[in-house]
Amino acid sequence: MSRVQLVVTGEMERVALAVSLRHAFPEHALDFLPTQKVQDFTSSRLGNHPGRVPGLKTRAREMAQAIVSAFEPGRFLNAIPDLVLAVDDLELVNMDQPQVVTAYLAREIELTLKDRKLLPADESRVRELLRRRASFHLFVPMPEAYFYAEPAALTRAGAKAASRFDVAQHDTEAFEVDDPDYRQWLQKQAPNAVDPHRHPKQYLRYLCDPNASIERAYRETKEGALALETLAWPEVTARQERENYARALLEDFAEGIGANWQSPGPVAPLTARRSGGLLRNLAPAVPPAVAAPGHSPP
Repeated sequence: MSRVQLVVTGEMERVALAVSLRHAFPEHALDFLPTQKVQDFTSSRLGNHPGRVPGLKTRAREMAQAIVSAFEPGRFLNAIPDLVLAVDDLELVNMDQPQVVTAYLAREIELTLKDRKLLPADESRVRELLRRRASFHLFVPMPEAYFYAEPAALTRAGAKAASRFDVAQHDTEAFEVDDPDYRQWLQKQAPNAVDPHRHPKQYLRYLCDPNASIERAYRETKEGALALETLAWPEVTARQERENYARALLEDFAEGIGANWQSPGPVAPLTARRSGGLLRNLAPAVPPAVAAPGHSPP
């Protein structure tokens, strides 16, 4: 039986991701530890990691600490997870720079290890466990996008209007919809929404309440959880050249629990399983630039 620790940033994932993965791999015995929910670090646009600055709490610190702490020296061997799967949303604001997101977290993990001041032997052991047992993946741009690849998931989420997102022609990870009724709904419900035609969760709110008559018709921990718990991941990843980040997550998770995930098409290179990385699928942190004379690097 594989012991799995999930680290997530959303309430829907906290409630439903373990159930969803168990549903996707029904033949494998999975022992999910209580899911850890941490602060997201992608909801605003990321730049280069600032390093450790007195008084500044970097935005990925909770995520990095949760990942590293799973393998902390002193934990009983039978309490160490076989796999740590950390997931955050890429979000629209970072859609054009996923490599910045992964590099930011890699730098934060390195700094977290440095903060621990581990003995060399302990640090080597923790690093080896991170390389073999920990992964970080992205929902692109957010998990609700994948509901559009399985029509029944939209029904479970409470959709009453028909979706006009053309799933036969477009990648849900590049979600964009042109729906005149949605535009009218936005004028009343969310006139200041940013990029609403590219926002799968906002569009789902409209689908669940097209008449704008129900308070919170779509709730992540209720309707969203129902959709995610039994999401048909094989259907989501069945189309070549699309949903590559979801495919990378599922293939990496499968390998980590000794299973096999077969679906057509490639995985996202940025989060694909690799050897010699900082995590199972995360490249080592790029060292900070050498500071100019008289200055210290971050």
